[in-house]
Amino acid sequence: MKNRLIIACLTAILLAATFTQCEKKLDLTPLGVLDETTFYQTEEDFKSAVLLSYSTLLNYTYEQSDGGGWFQGVLLPDDDATAPNNDPNNIDEFNWTSTDGQWRALWENTYKGVQRSNIILEKLPKATQLNDEKKKAFDGEARFLRAYYNFFLAIQYGTPPLITKTATTLEETRSPNSQPGELCDLVISDLKAAQAGLPEKRDDANVGRATSGAATALLGKVLLYRAQWDKKPALYTEAATEFQKLIGKYSLVSDYMANFVTTSENNAESIFEIQMGIGGSNPWLPADFNFLGGGGISSAGTARLIYFRAACGPNGICAPGFNAQGYGRIQMTPGIQKEFEKGDPRRPATLFIEGDPYDTGNNSDGSKKYVYKAEYSGTGSSPAKYVRKDNNIDFRSPLSVNNERVIRYADVLLMLAECKILGPAKDLAGAAALINQVRRRADPTGKILPDVAVGTETAMFAALRHERRVELSLESHRYNDLVRWHRAGLIDIKKDIDFGRAAANANWSAKNLLKPIPQSERDLNPDLIQNPGY
Repeated sequence: MKNRLIIACLTAILLAATFTQCEKKLDLTPLGVLDETTFYQTEEDFKSAVLLSYSTLLNYTYEQSDGGGWFQGVLLPDDDATAPNNDPNNIDEFNWTSTDGQWRALWENTYKGVQRSNIILEKLPKATQLNDEKKKAFDGEARFLRAYYNFFLAIQYGTPPLITKTATTLEETRSPNSQPGELCDLVISDLKAAQAGLPEKRDDANVGRATSGAATALLGKVLLYRAQWDKKPALYTEAATEFQKLIGKYSLVSDYMANFVTTSENNAESIFEIQMGIGGSNPWLPADFNFLGGGGISSAGTARLIYFRAACGPNGICAPGFNAQGYGRIQMTPGIQKEFEKGDPRRPATLFIEGDPYDTGNNSDGSKKYVYKAEYSGTGSSPAKYVRKDNNIDFRSPLSVNNERVIRYADVLLMLAECKILGPAKDLAGAAALINQVRRRADPTGKILPDVAVGTETAMFAALRHERRVELSLESHRYNDLVRWHRAGLIDIKKDIDFGRAAANANWSAKNLLKPIPQSERDLNPDLIQNPGY
């Protein structure tokens, strides 16, 4: 697919999406003009529209000061990551308010993704130049994306509005809160349709676009969450059925760290990942960020690398490349440092500690032999995942082109193990085998990470929680895991979790199970009811 064609099409979509019903009073459109009635007709039209919906995913982590809200709003609340040098941070310390910019950014961007998906679903039935097979495929892709965005809204905000069509009147822009479970009902329906409409695999020209496997994995995850959020144990069985469909269709790569470097993106373990990149190297093209600027160079990519990479500790001792190449806005808590078993190879792939090779930036090849010092961080540790071996391979931007791994096969194996432990059809031996499969990839010898023995349900759930934490740290799962386990009565966050800050431990309360609905939205829409406690 030609880069110029995509840019032109995306520009047309952005313009067409602003048309309103009042403009339909015009009976005729001049020949050659693209608008909402003439654009959405061909395969290329809908391919560009779908890419626009995908591109919304890049907005979450694009901005170096976290203007997209993801790093603080999704990652920082957990007990693995903390703000630098124990500096005051209201998000990290659970002093959340409805005027915090992070919640507004996440809300606005996610609803933008919903709307872009809705437009595709509205226009597909009217397309005259697409056969039924193509329509079904684009329908599946749009439904997958809408499900992804709506699931995010549900687990972050609880009962935000359910939007399924383009608003054409002022009144329609003022949708009330959805009913409990209503968003997830649509998510499940959309993912089942996506399973049927999406291909099992993508060719090289379309790598990264959703597959039926991605829809299946996300559906299983939604059912697992709902089993716990809604306390419906029967849904563990349904979730396990979905996860089981993926066994044998994906595999764990031999090198754990290969999941987080640019040279092995979209590998055999990857089920869905966000395609980062700059200009022509990125098929998704983030249309919201200067995609026609810089002589045709688009500003894609993620600020994750420069946000994560170490800067200076509280005593003013700084890492190589600080500020220019690293802001050090995330540091690793003592809790996650201690969670790794001695010698676990995943530890140096996840976080730096004193004496580790600091193989990032201009030392990504190790030639400068930099060594990480604990003084670079107030906790003695900084993120290594997505940081090691990354040298911003494209210097047209300070942003990284390293893809965000959203769903990995290891995650699926652990979620399936969880269903076997907690579901009505107990299979503790099967759960142990799945957990050990993940451990054996990390340590093929079994001498460092011995097999988890089959034990009681309590013991197996503890092993599962440990394995998820060390396997998936810094992948934006941890706080969501804590919330769902708390809702299910499996843990008590207030008593069981140490966030690594006294203020965070003291301030956390049940209101923090949900994020506040942004006050800016409530100012525009008086029908929105705020979440409890805000």
